[in-house]
Amino acid sequence: MDPITATGVISIGKELLNKVSSTLESNSKVNPMPFSNELEKSQSSRVSVVEPSTRAQILERDLKSDLIDDPDTAAFFKRNENNQLFIEKRADGSVQFISSNGESLVFNSDSKHCSKALELVNLCLENKINLSSLRPNAVTFNS
Repeated sequence: MDPITATGVISIGKELLNKVSSTLESNSKVNPMPFSNELEKSQSSRVSVVEPSTRAQILERDLKSDLIDDPDTAAFFKRNENNQLFIEKRADGSVQFISSNGESLVFNSDSKHCSKALELVNLCLENKINLSSLRPNAVTFNS
């Protein structure tokens, strides 16, 4: 590289550097907190972790409450209050409640109760909670 070109490249680099550094201003509004304050703040906010069995009980209670409040499903649970109930996930994404007397109630995948029932079934299957020995891949449901 000849000296004239080298001087030109250096000159352009210097001008570019000066422009960039002159546009950067320090922000005097920032009030940095000491590290110890940040550490205390992060330790004070704890994430609560719910045990899977407790989560399953809460889901079951909420689902049961929703189903009893719905007139379409309340009759099924009234007829089967002395029977054992199971929840099964079906291949098409729906959920099926089955009574020990053989009666069943199916919630299509687009029904308002299906997502909560699926969440309960998946939680129980993943954590091996409330599984039925009488029906493989079924979860017991206390009616």
